[in-house]
Amino acid sequence: MREYELIIDKALKSGLTPVDIIPTNTQILSECFGYRCGKAGLERYKALSNPIPNTVDLYYNWPFPQFITGERYNFLIVRDSVTNQEDVVYLLSDDHLTVTHIFSIDELTFGKDDLMEVADFGEYAFMTNGVVMIYWDTTLSAWQVITASATIPMMKTVCNFKGQTIGGNVVSAWHDCDETFYVWSKIGSMDFTIDEDNEAGYRRCPFGGEVYHVRRLGDHVIGYSSKGIVQLTAVNAPASTFGFKELHDLGLINKGAMNGNLREHVFVDSDYNVWKIGDGVKNLGYDRYMKRLADEDIIVNYDPANGDFYIGNSEKAFLLSNNGFTEITQFPSAVWRRGNETYMLPDTESTESPYICSELFDMGYKGQKTISTIETDASQVEGAEAGIDYINDLNTWHTEIYKPINNQGIATNAVSGNMFRFRLRFSDVYNDMRISYIKARYKMTDLRGIRGVYAPGLRGQSKGE
Repeated sequence: MREYELIIDKALKSGLTPVDIIPTNTQILSECFGYRCGKAGLERYKALSNPIPNTVDLYYNWPFPQFITGERYNFLIVRDSVTNQEDVVYLLSDDHLTVTHIFSIDELTFGKDDLMEVADFGEYAFMTNGVVMIYWDTTLSAWQVITASATIPMMKTVCNFKGQTIGGNVVSAWHDCDETFYVWSKIGSMDFTIDEDNEAGYRRCPFGGEVYHVRRLGDHVIGYSSKGIVQLTAVNAPASTFGFKELHDLGLINKGAMNGNLREHVFVDSDYNVWKIGDGVKNLGYDRYMKRLADEDIIVNYDPANGDFYIGNSEKAFLLSNNGFTEITQFPSAVWRRGNETYMLPDTESTESPYICSELFDMGYKGQKTISTIETDASQVEGAEAGIDYINDLNTWHTEIYKPINNQGIATNAVSGNMFRFRLRFSDVYNDMRISYIKARYKMTDLRGIRGVYAPGLRGQSKGE
């Protein structure tokens, strides 16, 4: 009986499926754990480490700790809900060895605060979390902590836009502002006072949502609220102010669910879709996987070294690279880069073994097929196994029939069914491990549905495409 082969290769370069419903025989993965989508395909996810000295009490209380890097300063914010009910703000040297305590924000005194936001101006830095404002006093060469100011409203989010401070979510008495307002200072100053110069100003979010973040993106500032995403653009006429453009009608799923650099941002909206803002606004999808994070706040982190975005909660995380989307073994609240290294907190790692699983294949024919072997170049790995999920009645799945992969990259899987998912799993993987293809060899053992010309193999497979 004639034998055919199904080659799954493009799926290993694309990673996880971006949409819920995928056509049968699509080269995409339904599960991919422990890998990163690189330029040449799947590569081992390389775990990141924690460089903070063990003399620092690193309590893990999601979504803390935070680590915020700036042009001159590095800030570590730790939430201690075990002993002192406070958030502790530290300053760290670039080599992480010198740790200086700045301030402890006691919940009983100040109330429970939010994630810290920083407007970085180089030598001068301004921080706020909605209950305290911390800034570097260049005159006194010391960190100052205030809870009120005649010229600065208490805000929950802030950023530096070309020397002008943009803020949002005003929680102090400031004109008629509230948590739905964006505010901006005079150019080159932290002064938000409204006067005849008209440089400083404020405006309500066009969607009426609670403002979560303001973040610079090139020549604009992107405002993220609970009800929508807007673009703020500086204009000079009819007066110096900011023009608002609505970008997305759904808001951020929660505070912290966005990150990026001056060229692109990634965020998760309230429908659990992942979006990218750069050259336009693009829906990346992946809501199937984001819904698995629904039990906690979703936090997005950015690694500038590889352009990777880490999206997760305290128990599960996904990695979005420039090439695709995968699930990884670590779940950080903070990712940052200093020198030539990228670090994360916490650096705990899942003990679950790496694995991948394809989407559905029926080889273009609904009749029963019998798989004989599975081949792959991911061999020479201890504990490597190939598996098959199969279905006979298009209703009841039989899952994960695994067989060991020998040292020639072949596993003998004698399985019959109408539709299949193909799996690989490993007890361990090495750094330069390559997974370029999965090849399933099969025969069509039920020919009742064939009329006329004997059915060809899946389109393109005869040429190894």
